[in-house]
Amino acid sequence: MTVEINTPHRDYPLPHQNNLLEQDVLRLIQALTQIDVDVEAQQQGQALLQQALEQVAQVAQGSDAKLEELKSLLNQRQVAHQELHRKQKINHLLGESLYPL
Repeated sequence: MTVEINTPHRDYPLPHQNNLLEQDVLRLIQALTQIDVDVEAQQQGQALLQQALEQVAQVAQGSDAKLEELKSLLNQRQVAHQELHRKQKINHLLGESLYPL
């Protein structure tokens, strides 16, 4: 009769001192096979995570460039608006059209 004990978290089969060696060898083969599958799945998950992080970094870099472009455009429009407002004030104060708008 085989004593069936397993690890608490991943449920890998463990050898037991009351088992025959032939029984525990099979249990160890099963445990090592399960560990191999779990390690492979974890490595694939880490590779996918790394790819996702790289894609996020690329998007962030592109976003930074777009943000700088938008800031520059906004700054140009603010300068143009301020210049137009200045000309309107001068025209209004002088009561004539010095600057054609």
